[in-house]
Amino acid sequence: MNYIKIDKTIKKALYLQIKDSIEEAIHTGVLSDNDRLPTESELCEVFGISDIVVKNAYKLLVKQGLILRVQGSGTFVSTRKVYKFPLKGFDRLSNFASFSYASKEKRVIMFDQASGEDKVIDALHLSKNDSYMVSKYVVFIDNAEVLLQTIYLPEKYFPKISIYDIERHNIKELLTKRYTYTMKKVKNGFSPVNLTSSEALLLNTYKHAGAHRVRTTMLTDDDKPLLYIETLFLGQYTQFEVIMG
Repeated sequence: MNYIKIDKTIKKALYLQIKDSIEEAIHTGVLSDNDRLPTESELCEVFGISDIVVKNAYKLLVKQGLILRVQGSGTFVSTRKVYKFPLKGFDRLSNFASFSYASKEKRVIMFDQASGEDKVIDALHLSKNDSYMVSKYVVFIDNAEVLLQTIYLPEKYFPKISIYDIERHNIKELLTKRYTYTMKKVKNGFSPVNLTSSEALLLNTYKHAGAHRVRTTMLTDDDKPLLYIETLFLGQYTQFEVIMG
């Protein structure tokens, strides 16, 4: 915490000195997004100040959108942008290529064959012995991790699919160009969740951070489930917009 400087001999309020020190450290790059800040008790012990001084300093930084206080986890630098995603056309939520942001990138981090997971069997109407391919990737917008997506593709519908296909094609292209399916229906389910340790690491945030989980099943016109997708949107950095008309 050597980026915090307090001078008790001047008239400037102590909480403003703490606030300004942290703000300067953020703007000069000494502190980066998701860095953990000292606790109130730590600052009180080091500088011999009351906890109300620290509370007031942190309250101002929260108001400025520079830090985030998470009950049970701590206080963190929070300088990422908030990204908005329209809820007009739910199918677009699972297809990052449709997002309107210019700077976006998909990084595939895992590709594997699997079988027997109950949620996948239920979503895709598979048997215990049916195998499917699993791909997990992180989507970056403006070089910041915004969402984590896991896609499940039954091998009987997507034969010979490879990691190259996942890296090269977005979901719509995968269905209509790499294969010749016509996707007619989309089922989505939304739920608030807290990230696991591994999910938090992949999204470069703190453990148990809040997130929006979107479960998507894409179906043909005869209601045959083609693929199942789970998307985790970072809660504090994403907003969903309801567009009428």
